[in-house]
Amino acid sequence: MKYVRMFLLHFEQAFEYRSRNLVWFLVELLNPLLYLLFWRAAYAGGKLTGMPLSFSEITSYYFLLIFAGAFLTVHVEEDVARHDIQEGGLVKYLLRPFSYFWIKFYEELPWRVIQGAFGVVILAGFLVSFGSFLHVASAPAALVVAGISGVIAYFLSFVFKMIVGLSALWMTDYSGFEQLVTVIFMVFAGFVIPVQFFHPLLRTLAEILPFAYMIYYPVMALEGNLLGWDAVRVIAIQIVWLITLLLCYKKLWVTGLRLFTGIGQ
Repeated sequence: MKYVRMFLLHFEQAFEYRSRNLVWFLVELLNPLLYLLFWRAAYAGGKLTGMPLSFSEITSYYFLLIFAGAFLTVHVEEDVARHDIQEGGLVKYLLRPFSYFWIKFYEELPWRVIQGAFGVVILAGFLVSFGSFLHVASAPAALVVAGISGVIAYFLSFVFKMIVGLSALWMTDYSGFEQLVTVIFMVFAGFVIPVQFFHPLLRTLAEILPFAYMIYYPVMALEGNLLGWDAVRVIAIQIVWLITLLLCYKKLWVTGLRLFTGIGQ
């Protein structure tokens, strides 16, 4: 019950900034639409043959990517690195009767819920306007797989971004590392192009790294393209990566606290 109350308190705070939430969601909305304009021109030119996805399938992918990006892409690292570590705000959390991890989790979750709600509204609009281009799983088994994969993907994204934020304990200038991680994440999570379009070597690398399991595979599951052993394999890899990142976070947290100074950097 205490965690529910914590969530509701932070949800009330996040709802006060609903206009900011809308602006941030529009960023998540515009990027996939711009990529989709590129693919529309490419397919219309008739120069793309033998592609792994039809134009209808790639349109559906980018439509669902809007919702997945809004709900699953956590942005807690900026708050952790700048406000808590570099400005010394971490002090106020150390004496609270809750772990820092869960406090930040419930601070971030309302923002994802609100922006995810915007994504649902836009998705419903696309379904009405472009129903033939939007493929969403309808089979119960596919929906269960999509739900499980999505929940694990959210935790993966959160733990990874917490690790990125904690890296500021070892860096005076955190911004360069953050931008590098953002670029890698955007590419290998499937924001720029679907992983199917990668060169075989890059696709193998994408299947090893955790980023595709935060965004790309949940979108595939939502489309109903993850069933049987493929679903088991993806969820198993998600769990392995989640355990690995949690262990890394714990190690960085314990080690990093020894470097933290209450006055910040």
